[in-house]
Amino acid sequence: MSIVFSGVAIAMVTTVPFATWLASLWSWEYSFMVQAIVSIVALAGIYYALPPMPVKEKKSYGSQLKILKQPTFIISTAMNFFMITAWFSTYSYFAEFLNKAKGMDATMVSYMLFLFGIIGVFANWIAGKMLNKSVTKTTAFFLSGTILVSILLYISDGNNVATIVVIGIWGFLYSPSFLNASTYMISSVPDSLEFGNSLATSFGNLGVTLGTTIGGLIIITKGVSYNPWFGIVFGVLAFVMIGLRRFLEQSERKSFSVKPLE
Repeated sequence: MSIVFSGVAIAMVTTVPFATWLASLWSWEYSFMVQAIVSIVALAGIYYALPPMPVKEKKSYGSQLKILKQPTFIISTAMNFFMITAWFSTYSYFAEFLNKAKGMDATMVSYMLFLFGIIGVFANWIAGKMLNKSVTKTTAFFLSGTILVSILLYISDGNNVATIVVIGIWGFLYSPSFLNASTYMISSVPDSLEFGNSLATSFGNLGVTLGTTIGGLIIITKGVSYNPWFGIVFGVLAFVMIGLRRFLEQSERKSFSVKPLE
């Protein structure tokens, strides 16, 4: 899965700066035209290159839907949602933030996106290795960026060198967010991986929507420099969900270990 999400990071390295460059030359409409062409090529590749994967065992709707009643899955879903919301309350306005809060021009912002994406490729690979050892600890480690990066962005102030270092840290901790959130969520339902993964994607996208909406409202009412601070709120909520799931899992283990007297 880390390889798949590395593709997202690679896309950030290439397409986002490229689209920004096209927009600076002509207009955003041209970047969408290129996006349409790339999407058609990707669709053709999926249809013609991927091997057929027939379903070996059909699962009933009931066996899939029962995970919606599991407390650990519900909590993990909330963690996914809060984590993605926290990141995207600021990342959705990456260029706006660097331009207005840090005083970087469009060219410098393109370079920062490139740096962000390059680091993200390695971050996804490292996160994949770490997830094999501990899903919870890895998720918590990268989630800490929702708090740490906000503080570092404030400390860096108008220092460009310090800001570039912080952006590197930001790219490293942010890039595996979907990988970590999805893995953490589906780890709570090992018997329903397909359905769990589809819901992980859905709630991740919902987090993107809410984070972007809240970020936009903050820009209108307060200013883009306040966006990272609101991300901290959702980051803390995500940490609370991790703690709550851990508590429930430990309670379940204790209840299973205590056998009733016959």
